[in-house]
Amino acid sequence: MDMRLPLKFSEAVPLQDHYQRSLRELRVSVIDRCNFRCTYCMPADSLQGKGVFLPLEKLLTDHEIVDLVRAFVDLGVKKLRITGGEPLLRPGLPALVEQLAAIQGLDDIALTTNGVMLTRLAVDLADAGLDRITVSLDTLDREVLAEMS
Repeated sequence: MDMRLPLKFSEAVPLQDHYQRSLRELRVSVIDRCNFRCTYCMPADSLQGKGVFLPLEKLLTDHEIVDLVRAFVDLGVKKLRITGGEPLLRPGLPALVEQLAAIQGLDDIALTTNGVMLTRLAVDLADAGLDRITVSLDTLDREVLAEMS
């Protein structure tokens, strides 16, 4: 029988890369779905350009994501970037951001999005504690966008 106590994150050694630099940033993909079918994410020869997604109940829960981020913050992470797929498709995203923003030691929460749903969620995300948004603009040309996605 193993009688060792589990390592407490507060006692853990900070994360470092091969050059002994502290790792301070973490990306978390909160959903694998996207409302586009861009050729670089879902090429036509891969999955017939359709994409196969996890059932929503198979994704990490908000509680699991918060616990993971808290563990990484205990290891020295200071910045979090929320990604996907398209993270704005995750049900309840503002509530998750609010829980993440409450983590002591997490200094910055950013999100990368294609921006399609941003007008619906931007205020709620800002109110929840989101610090920054990066909108990926692959093109402003409607024809090129239609061809890409």
